[in-house]
Amino acid sequence: MIERNVNLQACNTLGLASIANAYSRIYTLDELHNAIVFSHAENLTCTPLGEGSNVILQDTIDAHILDIRLAGINKIKETDSHVWIEVAAGENWHDWVMHSVDAQWFGLENLALIPGRVGAAPIQNIGAYGCEVSSLIDSVNFVNLDSDNRTALAFETLTTDQCQFAYRDSIFKQALATKTIITSVVFKLDKIFSPQLSYPALTDRLQLLIEQADMNTVSAASVAEAVIAIRSERLPDPKKLANAGSFFKNIAIDQQQLNAFLEHYPDAPHFQYSHQALADNIGYKIPAAWLIEQCGFKGQRSGNLGMHKDQALVLIHYRDNTASDVGAAEVIRFTDTIIEAVKARFGFILQREPQTL
Repeated sequence: MIERNVNLQACNTLGLASIANAYSRIYTLDELHNAIVFSHAENLTCTPLGEGSNVILQDTIDAHILDIRLAGINKIKETDSHVWIEVAAGENWHDWVMHSVDAQWFGLENLALIPGRVGAAPIQNIGAYGCEVSSLIDSVNFVNLDSDNRTALAFETLTTDQCQFAYRDSIFKQALATKTIITSVVFKLDKIFSPQLSYPALTDRLQLLIEQADMNTVSAASVAEAVIAIRSERLPDPKKLANAGSFFKNIAIDQQQLNAFLEHYPDAPHFQYSHQALADNIGYKIPAAWLIEQCGFKGQRSGNLGMHKDQALVLIHYRDNTASDVGAAEVIRFTDTIIEAVKARFGFILQREPQTL
């Protein structure tokens, strides 16, 4: 059913009040087709929303919001070393990760407890604790909204190389933004477990779990358990404190930039990551949370917005006075203040992670 003039405040974890011109829950491909036909007739853009965990919603959205709830997990290919699994875009991301761990399909365990749905994962190229989802994606299936065909859905597929994945970025946020609805993602997962333990915090927590459980070896389940424990401690539950998770991207730099930075800030935290566009495929990241904290914003509040007292990377919408709910403009203004302060002190320009709709 297509609804008109729908309040989306309950549909985004930041709790921003927003009115959409039209809104539909999409459980089947037929419903998706009907929604696209309606949108063309009404001259509205189709915009997928999912669980609204990484978005800044404007006060009014002159678009047809599609709540994609397509479901299904299917094995499509298997060899001695790998398995290919097609997962529908509407599946909950964390549930899918834990399903893969239980099935002994390995690689996703570092990405446990990330909010959202599967269809959003390739758009943002989600990542955590040394792993980006792009390294585990074989292909992405989607409907091309630019197609002239109005009688049927125009399905297309991009391989991982065609998706132009980068740090928290992809072709779906750039050239294909507003032009696609992702329907499913095909993952290529390992059948032989090899833990990714490049993050000290993860290694330390995992060692503690192993000691407590008297285990001799690391398992995918124990890695997922460690990730869940860390994320639960560091990131507030949006059901209790409205937030969109990590609000800013970490700063990605090369070796030369890192050396220059450490001359001035020798104690600054930093970590290595792989990047094909850099020399020796190695780059470095400076935690945005550290930069924000150094500028004095950790725990700072302005009206009903503020950075979390324990995690400077998380923007909180304090809804203790519902009459003073903020909108997208206030979010942009407050976070612009942080961006300007970090640039003035460190020369780095922070980028917001959530997409503005």
